[in-house]
Amino acid sequence: MGGSVQSMSPPDEKGTVMNRRRWVAWRLEYSLLIFVVALITAFAFAFFYFQVEVSRLKDYGYIGVFAINLIGAASMILPMPAAVSTVGGGAILNSYLGIPTFVLVGVVAGLAEALGEFTGYAAGYGGRIIIQERPEYQWLRRWMERHGVITMFVMSVLPNPFFDIAGAAAGVVRMPLGRFFLTVLAGKILKDTYMAAAGDFSADILSGLLGLG
Repeated sequence: MGGSVQSMSPPDEKGTVMNRRRWVAWRLEYSLLIFVVALITAFAFAFFYFQVEVSRLKDYGYIGVFAINLIGAASMILPMPAAVSTVGGGAILNSYLGIPTFVLVGVVAGLAEALGEFTGYAAGYGGRIIIQERPEYQWLRRWMERHGVITMFVMSVLPNPFFDIAGAAAGVVRMPLGRFFLTVLAGKILKDTYMAAAGDFSADILSGLLGLG
């Protein structure tokens, strides 16, 4: 008989299609990540160019709260007074549509922080991190591999100095981008809401003591 024609078996064809879909999904996710990081970089440039100051938070309003928290979360090096703006915003900004000030500040600041944290995730996703040898990174990565959502939520809802490391670990273990964002968003909104509430209630107490109410 002549040479036989070899055809791809159904399992092989299905595997090829699945691999192609994963590759396309990875490209889309990575492109979105690059776009978000570039947007945050442009926002940071505008922030420093126009010299937004926390002391003028009353003038900037909720836009100022958003800008300060976005840049504060995006910066893994430069210190930013994000927590001060959240507490201060809860104390001095006005409420809208009957929604308490501390709730609005919590949502605005939480959204800004969740977006800003994409920079740490991107650093881990791209493999460009210099913290692999730190013991905190090692145990956070192990936790991310086993309990990614719970780990990110706890790290988001509690003020702590290790969130950038956790965000990078999430990128290293390829935590799905949407899951990372929604988990961080929920935790950050809760955190910023109770911090803004602390500022709001403290301002009320201080006003009462000084007879300004």
